[in-house]
Amino acid sequence: MKKIYLIITAIAMFTCVMVHAQQAQQVDPLKENIDVDINNIGDGHFTMSMTFNASQWENYTRNVGSNAGDYWKRQMQRTLPSYYLENWNYKDDPMSRTWTLSFDALGIAKINDEGNWVVDLDQKKPDITKLTDHTYALTNTITSGGVLTQELWKINLPSAASNITQDKDAFGKAIFTFEMTPGHAGLRIIYLIVGALLIAAGVVAYLKPDLLAGVGKKQQVKPFTVVSAQAPAAVITPEPPASNPDQQIEKQA
Repeated sequence: MKKIYLIITAIAMFTCVMVHAQQAQQVDPLKENIDVDINNIGDGHFTMSMTFNASQWENYTRNVGSNAGDYWKRQMQRTLPSYYLENWNYKDDPMSRTWTLSFDALGIAKINDEGNWVVDLDQKKPDITKLTDHTYALTNTITSGGVLTQELWKINLPSAASNITQDKDAFGKAIFTFEMTPGHAGLRIIYLIVGALLIAAGVVAYLKPDLLAGVGKKQQVKPFTVVSAQAPAAVITPEPPASNPDQQIEKQA
């Protein structure tokens, strides 16, 4: 969150420069709201909005024009090259003189060496108000070029977070630490089980290759031989020898 805080501060300072010409006659401070919703895998969804008075809004729209969404997107990408930013959405409301920018930033909360989740606020002794068990509000005031900007942060930690503690890092800057089982833990367990089974199968195949040699091979079956029915062989009766006429004459004599 450290770099996110820097870019948001840069946005406030840039806006202050744009409205500085009118601020000499206007005493109304700029109001900036930043909502950060952190999910159970450490990614954050940011919603930023800023409200102007009539003269400030006129100056802002004249300087930014109709390309405000693309402008803020480029500024975020250039300032946060180490984060993967996605799901951009920019809109403005002329009736309320407010613009809103939302996007997702992956890896806002990180796991430290002790296995706890850490959210770095990059502020020393910020004014933190606990709204609920998982929601905290921070207020900050920035003055740039004689322009006063009031920031209101609202950080929504995951509902699965437990043992939430307000602490500080080695540089004395405020951090949130909490315990939480990362999301999709069930899938990770399944992947571990499948991986263990594959390793076991590899060991068996290495030690006893013959055991799995026949797995997957189809047994060859000879086709049936069709034998047609045959008629029984005919019995041949030998014929008596033909009678000799001379023998018959001798018998009669």
